[in-house]
Amino acid sequence: MHSNPMILARSQPAFVASVATAFPEHTVDQGRTIDVLQRLFPEEDPGRVESLVRRSGVQRRFLVEPPEAVLDAGDFTGRNRRYHGAALELSARAAELALERAGIEPGEVDAIVDVSCTGIAIPALDVGLVPRLGLRHDLRRFPITELGCAAGALALGLAGSLARTGQTVLVTAVELCSLTLCPGDRSRTNLVASVLFGDGAAAALVRPEGPGPRLLASGSRLIPDSAGVMGFDVGSHGLRIVLERELPGIVAERLPPAVADFMRACGTTPERLGLHLVHPGGRKILEAYEQRFGLAPGGLIHSRRVLSESGNLSSASILAVLEQAWARGERVRAEQLALLLAIGPGLSLELSLLDWSEVEPWPDASRGVR
Repeated sequence: MHSNPMILARSQPAFVASVATAFPEHTVDQGRTIDVLQRLFPEEDPGRVESLVRRSGVQRRFLVEPPEAVLDAGDFTGRNRRYHGAALELSARAAELALERAGIEPGEVDAIVDVSCTGIAIPALDVGLVPRLGLRHDLRRFPITELGCAAGALALGLAGSLARTGQTVLVTAVELCSLTLCPGDRSRTNLVASVLFGDGAAAALVRPEGPGPRLLASGSRLIPDSAGVMGFDVGSHGLRIVLERELPGIVAERLPPAVADFMRACGTTPERLGLHLVHPGGRKILEAYEQRFGLAPGGLIHSRRVLSESGNLSSASILAVLEQAWARGERVRAEQLALLLAIGPGLSLELSLLDWSEVEPWPDASRGVR
């Protein structure tokens, strides 16, 4: 397998200066989820629905509206209009906190990488963020969609490549997964998605100087013959989730060689990894990763915590995992590295290698970290 990662360590450095998350006000716990889904899927055995929720690893999720309003969201036009306003608000809140944590003024931001896939906005959301945050009108804009859960990791890697040219880069990721729910879809896939996915936003600042985790390299991988395993079926109904049952098996089989190839291209090996920051796609995916990489219990504690406390946030999840690890004082030995990895439609892998050896929690680390 040939690889071509963007090696950041060989030129100017790039550091993650801060990361932050923001969530809507409405929450659902397991009990509420069971009640709503048993009514939404009346043909399913109630005990089976309850078992699915209890074993999901998701204790709580945040929603832009109460579950009843989500179920009565109307057609795709109405749902997408609600996406516009709520997505902009959450993105702005996450970005404001990231700027504050990094001690960076809005006018210092040279570029913005904005990712989302759970709604359609043309012009993109970043156009609204410019006046809301007080960003410069001449900053470079990189709105990215259609990458699903992998987009946050790709955005971080792209921001690193921009930062090594001397730019300060704002990354934003926002997903309102609840607004993609198709209430008339009684498929098993829709049921699983209704258990896993939540709403939220994340933001990060990447710049040429520290402190913070140093981005050493980033890269992408496409897994052959897996394009139909994950994504959206787009139609008049809106964005209907595609999530095939063989996904965990593909992760277990294909991920280790892809990671080894990426590490080899970076001039090192997976044995140097002391920290794994993995997109919390679901309990089975995290279990498959832990098993194949031989991780000790707690090896993916930050991914599991994000999954438990907010569900799968699609593109924003990996930044939430990064925030958890950073805020809670995660440590590695001096010779160890950190791997940040997300999986999205394609199947695509987005990977970043980080030097975590001198990372310290920020002073207000507990603020906003759930």
